[in-house]
Amino acid sequence: MQAFIFGLMKSRLFFLLGMLASTLAGVSQNTSTSLQWEQLNGPTPMQWITQRFLLHQSTGQLDLSMGLETQSAVLGDYGGFYVFGLHARASRKNKYFTSWAGCSLATGGGAGAPDGDGLMYRFQGQVDIPINSNSTLGLGYNYIDFPSGAITSNHFSFGLQYTMPYQWEVNSHVELYSGSISVLTGCLLFDNEDVGRSMENGVSFYNGVRFSQGITETLDLDLQLGASAIGVTDGFMDYKAGITFVPFQGKVRPLIRGQIGSGGGGAVHTGGGLSSFFGAGIRLFEHIELSASYWDALLTEMEAPFIELAFRFPFESNLGFIHSKAKRKFDTIDLTSQELTLIIGNRTNLAQGQDRNGLDYKPMSSIFLGAKLPVVKNIYFSGETLWAATGGYGAYAEGMFGLYYDAARFSKYKIGINSSVVAAGGGGIDVGRGTALAIGAHLQTTARNVPISFILRYKYFGQNAYNPIVIGVQIEPIFKVFKR
Repeated sequence: MQAFIFGLMKSRLFFLLGMLASTLAGVSQNTSTSLQWEQLNGPTPMQWITQRFLLHQSTGQLDLSMGLETQSAVLGDYGGFYVFGLHARASRKNKYFTSWAGCSLATGGGAGAPDGDGLMYRFQGQVDIPINSNSTLGLGYNYIDFPSGAITSNHFSFGLQYTMPYQWEVNSHVELYSGSISVLTGCLLFDNEDVGRSMENGVSFYNGVRFSQGITETLDLDLQLGASAIGVTDGFMDYKAGITFVPFQGKVRPLIRGQIGSGGGGAVHTGGGLSSFFGAGIRLFEHIELSASYWDALLTEMEAPFIELAFRFPFESNLGFIHSKAKRKFDTIDLTSQELTLIIGNRTNLAQGQDRNGLDYKPMSSIFLGAKLPVVKNIYFSGETLWAATGGYGAYAEGMFGLYYDAARFSKYKIGINSSVVAAGGGGIDVGRGTALAIGAHLQTTARNVPISFILRYKYFGQNAYNPIVIGVQIEPIFKVFKR
């Protein structure tokens, strides 16, 4: 009964957070990002970096905000511990400081931490002091709990919040920033000091996505998320930030790239998770990048060469990470608008068979987040991620790239098909070599002018592996980006 009541509370909280995200996506005024350092106490001490991307809307004396939240372990013994979810808050500003209170609902785990089902909730209060027109420093107090695991903490945190240049409500002029999205693949060359599973030398294939903003003519700011796709390290994931230096113009351009972040899982020896990444390569015709880099976990002996191939999609838009002089102002009448769709939902995997611990698979519910971008009429490219929340699979996560096709419309409904390539691992689930193909159907309607989709899919990781039927529901708020 207690589990049923908690599940009902969780689903209602998730629905409220989703509806708040839908509302804010339609009327938001600005955006922000923040970094937060926190030392968890309690039965499982950890050091975390928390990052948030928030949408803001002022209503009288309050500022309401909503967005994505990630936590990653960076020091200690839990490298590869990740949590990903939603955060909402209400703020009030006075002459000298801003105070706010908020809550988070997220899922994740990994690195052998006692995360249980992976579900986490957080309550936080904080006071922020401005340091310039775009940034504040804050001191917060947090209560975090994994109710089915052994991670709980009451602790202080220190944070930096930065107002990003993107604005929803624009006038007749808008500032555009150069940027790009890169879809990348590559191989990590491991030896037996790098990976805990029995291997002398091995190759693990890696897939990821990199978001970049040009801050000068020769320098890009990068954010990258990726995971192992094929090999003995399924479950390995990483999240990094850094810069790319491209010194010359031309069709063939050399580049130098440096990043720092956290990563782990898949039995890769990353210690607390903190790692560096440096390398060089070439950019061909602005779209193709070939590079060779060196991946180093700073707290262990894990050091692995990495060979990368990336396909880059450059653009100019008003979607930017930081304020920069590398921008151009245009009349909105001379620009085109691009619709971007956020995806916030819940999916449940139903599978037969046994996991790597010899136990029968249980239904696994999850938090599901992603985005859709129109390609041609009725066809959308998607990038999505899934994190386990029930079933005892707290470390399980998926990253997906795929397509949605709206095949037909009937009154207020759309029906269509969808498919994805999936990279997954963790939680003791047998995902074969870590890569799956998924195909399914969807039915879309609207509630309060916000699209809602119902999903039915089949996911295939290979013979005798984890091959679940997937059912889900997702809220899909739409917002516009100006581009040229």
